[in-house]
Amino acid sequence: MQKPTGFDFLKKHFIVIMGLAGFVFALAVTDMPTLRDYFHADNIGESYAALQSRVQDHIPLPVVYGEKLNPESIIRLTNKARTDNGLAELAENRLLNQIAEARARDMLGKQYFAHVSPTGEQASDLAEDVGYAYKIIAENIGKGVFHSNQKIVEGWMQSPGHRDNMLSEDIREMGAAVLEGKMKGRPTYVAVQIFGLQSLPTPHNICVAPSEDLLRDIEVKKAQIAALQNQLDRLKNELDAQQAEIDTDKKYTYDDPQKIQNVNEKIYAYNEKSRWYNKIVGEAKGKTAVLSSMIDEYNRAAQFYRACTEKTP
Repeated sequence: MQKPTGFDFLKKHFIVIMGLAGFVFALAVTDMPTLRDYFHADNIGESYAALQSRVQDHIPLPVVYGEKLNPESIIRLTNKARTDNGLAELAENRLLNQIAEARARDMLGKQYFAHVSPTGEQASDLAEDVGYAYKIIAENIGKGVFHSNQKIVEGWMQSPGHRDNMLSEDIREMGAAVLEGKMKGRPTYVAVQIFGLQSLPTPHNICVAPSEDLLRDIEVKKAQIAALQNQLDRLKNELDAQQAEIDTDKKYTYDDPQKIQNVNEKIYAYNEKSRWYNKIVGEAKGKTAVLSSMIDEYNRAAQFYRACTEKTP
């Protein structure tokens, strides 16, 4: 068989070649950007900006590859934090899960981030609604663009008040929830932990006086807070005195290296004491929050007891 020559190839594909040539010519004489122009940095920036302006209301939250933000992982990681600190694990409670989810949903729905809703409801109210009879109930909340369940739990562990709730020796159960939504138009997650200690069920016809154990716990907690406050007062006085001494020394350094070094050493000591002061402040705030919850519980019990005794013949 005779091989086709280059001329035969041109004859066979003449129409296709002419069509391609015409297309290239049209590109050359129009304002359409060339491929080189399209990948120029300026054009890429413009294209990206235009895309952002069209889809900015639909920017998704970051994808957590291999892991989904979920209450089961939050509970598991919370229990790991407890065992790492020598504490018993908490049992997962279905009702506490319901409370946590309801709280997260309420915050997203009403666009607030707080332990008490704009209409005055809090976790203890939801506990009564779902039938969780509690002796102690506490709540941790978090909001942000979280990349993992571990980051949520670590964030709480780094906050003294939240850490106190997670590592409390008084609680026995917990529930959790994490929901995706928007706050003020921005994508976010809201995570909630609910901790509880159930009270023993009692017959409806028996009036139960407020717990003496709870009252003793309240007094113990008050004493702990008072001791911390005394410590804070003492540290505050020391810090004020150190600050005054530093201010005075600064005036008379006269560029003397030894005097400057002495001032710097005093400033370092002042900063170390300030960090210790702030740590105690955080601890006091955490204990105060727990005390407030305990007092609320005691007052509710006292109110129910009074109402019960008034109805009982």
